[in-house]
Amino acid sequence: MTSLMMMNKYDANFTAGGIFFNEFSNLKDYLLDENFEEIVRNDIEENKILAIKTLSARKRIVSEITRRHKVMSPNFWDFFQGLNEAESKLALLYVCLKTYPIIFDLHFQVTVQKQKLGLELTEYDIQMRLDELSSTSEDVESWSETTVKKINTQYRKALKDANLYNGKVLQKPRNTNQLFWNYFKENDDKWFVEACFI
Repeated sequence: MTSLMMMNKYDANFTAGGIFFNEFSNLKDYLLDENFEEIVRNDIEENKILAIKTLSARKRIVSEITRRHKVMSPNFWDFFQGLNEAESKLALLYVCLKTYPIIFDLHFQVTVQKQKLGLELTEYDIQMRLDELSSTSEDVESWSETTVKKINTQYRKALKDANLYNGKVLQKPRNTNQLFWNYFKENDDKWFVEACFI
């Protein structure tokens, strides 16, 4: 999985923001609808489901929600329906790791290593990895300083939103059922169990 992700192009679209827990929760009833894309596209104007204040933010977020939705199978969204809040947040982090190679890279090259060593995670740790990537990846090298900073901030926010990080210390998940972890093991994504420090 890691080598596969490394071959992908890095893009900075994750700057649109975090795991989108509120947005995906609001969309729960529509995730398995075959017209899902049309439903969210229409909500850019109507804003009856997403409840996102500004039109520009809705456009940006809908674009990323659609992208994430497409990456995952209907089987995953069906599984997602039955999750509690803590599990839903972890599942949405999983979606981010599957959708954005840059997030997968930061998570496994920095965060998982720090947790294994019992070390804290800092903004500087993520910055160091992004600097390293900018010397080997044309994609990352082309990002502005603002974009790099945003990726750093949004990634750490995603970890907090998934309750794996308190802003300093990395922590194991709570309020999860064994059936939740079985899903990833059964779907050849055992790496996600490691991603959650288990």
